[in-house]
Amino acid sequence: MPTLNEYLGGIVSEIASSRKMADLQTVEIAREYAADDMLKNFSIPRMKIGTVDLTIPFAQGGVLPILKLRDFAYDEITKVMKTGYIASDTSNDQKLKAFLIDMEVYYDDIIDQIKKENTPTLTAEQEKKFDIIPQYITEFCLDLPNFKWDGVKSETLQKSLKDRTLFEARKIIEKVDEREIIVEASKLMSLDPKCLIYAKMSVSESGMEWSRYEDINGNIIETLIPE
Repeated sequence: MPTLNEYLGGIVSEIASSRKMADLQTVEIAREYAADDMLKNFSIPRMKIGTVDLTIPFAQGGVLPILKLRDFAYDEITKVMKTGYIASDTSNDQKLKAFLIDMEVYYDDIIDQIKKENTPTLTAEQEKKFDIIPQYITEFCLDLPNFKWDGVKSETLQKSLKDRTLFEARKIIEKVDEREIIVEASKLMSLDPKCLIYAKMSVSESGMEWSRYEDINGNIIETLIPE
């Protein structure tokens, strides 16, 4: 189950993607107009998003659990690699799980060190202490024969492991009380209506466009400005 910020952020992201699709279609229409002797005299139609009003039902789920590195790292690996990881190769799968248990000692040690520093949030210096963990895990994965790297780069896995490691560490260090939410229609329909929460959102378009100008030294500067 997602958290509320992940769910609402995903909806806004999908709306932005729909605008991108509309712009790509506008480009195709512009080419057709340019190639036609009559159409090229007309303005090119371009759709814009005004204001999208949404009413989103959801229900409160449970508090996100504190996970061990062996669990969240394995979950992240299988999620990123998808069919590129052959879990049915039990021999190498067990090697990976054993290695993650070993790396868990480093992770727990770093957590303990940071707890003693008694900082309310993770600092940039503290975050760097975790860098070695996704690096070592990725290097180990590269040596296992049950990993197929056809569609995924090792850098992608390492970044994903780093982001997940910091996310899980923040739940402990910063005592983040993030809660999962229930959004599936089938599950919501089975709940008492009194348990439902409705989030009302209004999403309005605020576009950016490239501006190009020359500074006093004659350099060409390109920057994004509001439309």
